[in-house]
Amino acid sequence: MKKGALLISGLFMVLYFLIYASSVIAAEKYGVVNIREIVAKCDLGKKELETLKKMEMDKYKPLQEKDKELAKLKEDLEKQKTVLSEAAFKEKEIALQHKARDLQIMAKDAGEAMKMKEQEMLNKILPEVQKVINNIGQREKYTLIMPAAVPAYFSKEIDLTQRVIEEMNKTYKPQK
Repeated sequence: MKKGALLISGLFMVLYFLIYASSVIAAEKYGVVNIREIVAKCDLGKKELETLKKMEMDKYKPLQEKDKELAKLKEDLEKQKTVLSEAAFKEKEIALQHKARDLQIMAKDAGEAMKMKEQEMLNKILPEVQKVINNIGQREKYTLIMPAAVPAYFSKEIDLTQRVIEEMNKTYKPQK
């Protein structure tokens, strides 16, 4: 008799914990956001990306011109190969190699400068995105909102990316 009562009370305790745990778990609310998409699609991010693209064009246009000039010099040197003495050809070839190396250095410097500008842009936008995500999380009582890049799978119903973009556009108007 005691064993039966103990067994029944044990079952009730297990059942109670299962019901209680499931209600606690059901109260949990999760969301995911795609930060890259938010930065690329919100008005503030679009403005910054547009500025970044203009800067990139300004940086790389002279490089493209120098590259065309270098290709022309190389072509001219190949045409003059039979006319020039071996010493003169080597001298021009070395000068061409120096110009090619200078172009590579300029391209590397331009790439590093663009990376720095991109990082500055992200450092400017990401705190604003985080504020909006925090506001949505607090207002709608989310337990966890995480980047969409981390989980291997998530349901599209918990994707808050579009809502964050819409709220970013309402909250942060780009200055003209």
